[in-house]
Amino acid sequence: MNLRASVIIPNLDCPLVGDTVRSVASQTLDEGALEILVVGRDDADLVPELEGVRFLETPGPISAGAARNLGVTSAATDRILFTDADCRPAGDWAELLLQALDSSPVAGGSVRFDLEGNMWAVADNIASFNELLCDRPADPNTDGPLGSLNLAVTIEAWQRVGPFDESLATSEDFDWVLRARAAGLPLRFEPRAVVHHAAIRSDRRELVAHAEWYGRNFNDFRSRHPGVFDNGPTWRSRRRLALSRPFKSVVSAAQIFLRHPNLLSAWRAFPGVVTFKSAWYRSVLENWQGR
Repeated sequence: MNLRASVIIPNLDCPLVGDTVRSVASQTLDEGALEILVVGRDDADLVPELEGVRFLETPGPISAGAARNLGVTSAATDRILFTDADCRPAGDWAELLLQALDSSPVAGGSVRFDLEGNMWAVADNIASFNELLCDRPADPNTDGPLGSLNLAVTIEAWQRVGPFDESLATSEDFDWVLRARAAGLPLRFEPRAVVHHAAIRSDRRELVAHAEWYGRNFNDFRSRHPGVFDNGPTWRSRRRLALSRPFKSVVSAAQIFLRHPNLLSAWRAFPGVVTFKSAWYRSVLENWQGR
């Protein structure tokens, strides 16, 4: 077996993980070029038993960041690719990310999702992944975010930056990218390396719960990286943010659609994006640290 990379997939009983593994197993690379490490829990035995696939079962549920860290320690190669159990990488995904790693120690790709399905699922995906869409230009050293659902690193970069911060419930990938940038590593964005994110949220309640979860844990991220996100005038106090929340929820949602013309066909999801933003801000305020 001529291994070229290790693909790490954190899993917590995700019913879609089988499709993810099969998508990775059918990449355009030569047979045997990838080892696939699924890390976490799979009580329903959904991880397919295919050549090159290993399931690293944990004694109990662990965070996605902890699962990725465990996967890296078990990887047999010096090139690591990350995706999530609710994603389907395109056929040339691994090949394109490995090409990107030839010139950069860290690389990330883009996200696509269905714009025609359930309105709440579409809104959730738009709110969550608008900064990683395929219309974002390629960049050999981006200042923008990269997501752990579509990320590649060399083991040298990993050792320099360190593992994902397991104390962060959310945004641990954003934290890792910021630490990599602070360490002076170039971060390549390759929009042609695509993963398709599934439609997960089925109704308003699930969308709001997702947004509230992000907001509830966002202040932990803020405390580590002050000024990265919260440098505007409305973030100077809890009172200012609370007063501006209705306006910011609508404006930030509108800006997403205006920045990405390909989303205009999904304008019906606009109220859902506003709902996501409003719930996120409310949760941030409820868990505010400081004045």
